[in-house]
Amino acid sequence: MARRRGRSKHITIKSDETKNVIGILSLIVASLFALSYFVDSPGLDFIKKFFGGATIVGFIFFSNLSLRMFRVEYILSKTSSLVGQVLAFIGTSALLHYLIDLDEGFELASRGEGGGVLGYEFAHKYLIDIFAHEGSIIIIFFLLVVAASLTFGVSIGQMIQQIFTAIKKIIDAIKGVNQKVKEHKEADADKTEGTAGEEKMVGDFRKDDAAKAAEEENRENEAKEESEPNRDQSAVKAKVNIREEVLEGALVNKSLNYKSWKLPPTSLLSPAVKSSKQDGNVQKNADIIEQTLQSFGVKAKVVDALVGPTVSQYAVNLALGQRAAKISNLKTDLALALAAPTGAVRIEAPIPGTSYIGIEIPNSKRETVSIRELMESVEMKDNHMLLPVCVGKRINGKNVVSDLQKMPHLLIAGATGSGKSVLTNGFIISFLMKRTPDEVRMIMVDPKQVELSDYDGIPHLLTPVITDMQKVLNSLKWAILEMEKRYTIFRLAKVRNIAGYNEKMGYSAMPYIIIIIDEMADLMLSCGAEVEIAIVKLAQKARATGLHLLLATQRPSVDVLTGLIKANIPGRVGMSVATQVDSRVILDQSGAETLLGAGDMLFKEPDKARPYRLQGIWVSQDEIGRVVRFIKSQAKEVHYASDVTEKQTDPGASPSAVESVKFSDDEHFADAVRIVCSAKKGSASLLQRKLSIGYNRAARLLDELYKVGVVGDQEGSKPRKILVFDAEE
Repeated sequence: MARRRGRSKHITIKSDETKNVIGILSLIVASLFALSYFVDSPGLDFIKKFFGGATIVGFIFFSNLSLRMFRVEYILSKTSSLVGQVLAFIGTSALLHYLIDLDEGFELASRGEGGGVLGYEFAHKYLIDIFAHEGSIIIIFFLLVVAASLTFGVSIGQMIQQIFTAIKKIIDAIKGVNQKVKEHKEADADKTEGTAGEEKMVGDFRKDDAAKAAEEENRENEAKEESEPNRDQSAVKAKVNIREEVLEGALVNKSLNYKSWKLPPTSLLSPAVKSSKQDGNVQKNADIIEQTLQSFGVKAKVVDALVGPTVSQYAVNLALGQRAAKISNLKTDLALALAAPTGAVRIEAPIPGTSYIGIEIPNSKRETVSIRELMESVEMKDNHMLLPVCVGKRINGKNVVSDLQKMPHLLIAGATGSGKSVLTNGFIISFLMKRTPDEVRMIMVDPKQVELSDYDGIPHLLTPVITDMQKVLNSLKWAILEMEKRYTIFRLAKVRNIAGYNEKMGYSAMPYIIIIIDEMADLMLSCGAEVEIAIVKLAQKARATGLHLLLATQRPSVDVLTGLIKANIPGRVGMSVATQVDSRVILDQSGAETLLGAGDMLFKEPDKARPYRLQGIWVSQDEIGRVVRFIKSQAKEVHYASDVTEKQTDPGASPSAVESVKFSDDEHFADAVRIVCSAKKGSASLLQRKLSIGYNRAARLLDELYKVGVVGDQEGSKPRKILVFDAEE
């Protein structure tokens, strides 16, 4: 049997081998450019004569090009920066040529002076001969401005503004110097006039009186000027005292604690693995869809198809007079005809912005959406986002990067294995890679004790990862107190939100706070209405103060995601669930029950009327570990806020009217009030079942409810009557 030949590896322009060769060649050229300044030899002299004074720019360009090929990422190794360096190379050569004698330009350039032969050729043949000297200077100036903008990643508008600001400062400085010189001259003239002689003319008495009057007026002005600074200083002092009093206990940075903080590079993340899209059966599936619909009396035609990471969407154009509801009723028949891998087909009627109906069919092979791909995307580089998070990729291939600050809260719900924890970790990594500890602080709640434990010890946390449910309630109450303190600070600073306050202070004086709860169902079952009221209060008022909620749960039921919580958290992520009822709880509509799990989700943004489907990002445990280790290496000591998880004694921090008065020492008293009020009856057995406590404790709670007038007296074996029907009364 013939031995099979091994497939040879094809080397392309984008392969690692090609990049390594280009990097080595660039490093050699950069070394030759540098040696041309110090070593005399025919080859090196040619470099110096050809490029002249611009040789140093060539050295910088080839050095950065080699770093780019070796995958060393920093500002000067980006593609746009390298393009700017090429323009700077050409512009500098031409500019240096203008600084030498133009009449003997070629002779001087051939000796390596000015911009060398390159500068001479570019300046004469392409600039002076066409645009003359004046036009050439203007072109070179703007060429260098564009080069600087691309090289350092600064917009041209910002550069022009900085240039005008510098010119204005120079003019003001010159004016100040001239004013001082003028004052010195006037002082010298006054001294000369005073020593010229003591004899005065009789007719000069008016001038003398005028001089005295002017002198008295100057003294009065000086006295006023001396008093005004004192008054200003006292006003500033009073303002500082008020500010210190208000800021006491609030989470406000008096100065930046991490001035030299370095954001984690994307090289810590695993590169995206590109897989070929499964679009071989697109035409076949389109024919099956048309035939199936026609067999049921629906005239339609497939006009377009999009192959996404997880599913393919077929755009169907209905004939005139056909009802869209017919296709929605044929989901099961379409799944049967198409032999869908998971047996689920989703109908989107209509596709937003079109007059077509979308039929979504699962792909035979799924594509993983790497978090690195989104971190390096154009969408993530949007500077207007204050809290950018990588979400995933849509069916049309568009990357989805959203701003948590605009949501301003997000609810993630789905069954076990749907990808909630992976998506939550992806959001956290997005914050860590784009924001410093001075800009963002987090409170993490992890009832499972294993999902978020990797982040313990990073300076972005306000407190270690919380696993105790009572501490979670305390932290929510602390957040309410912090929110109220911030509103007081905003009122005194005369700003409307956290962005305005930080802009007025000139630095990140007040960090954003993100509260991340990985499993909300456990928290709701443990603390019930207290947690609900605290979350609702934060969701209603905390946006302007920079407090944001990120809640995840695997139990999307009405007793966990109550109406009040959903009404105040418009940002939703619905992942795979078991039933249509669960989908309606999350998204207020069906659809999540047809999702495939493992990151397949429906994302509803506050500014969108309907949710859209996308494949969520994937972040591995190794990637999380590398990012966390990089962050911990910059912060040897981490100082937590100890008061976050302590019991809040401030009456204003209580989220519940039931707890505003101390009725009982039993921690279940408030829950007992709500249980008997909602059940419209009171008995020890009822409290036993609902609170999972013993009979003696339940009977004691019932006696305390009787003492405060919540339930009536015992009437034999009958349940006690309820005297208060509203728990908050």
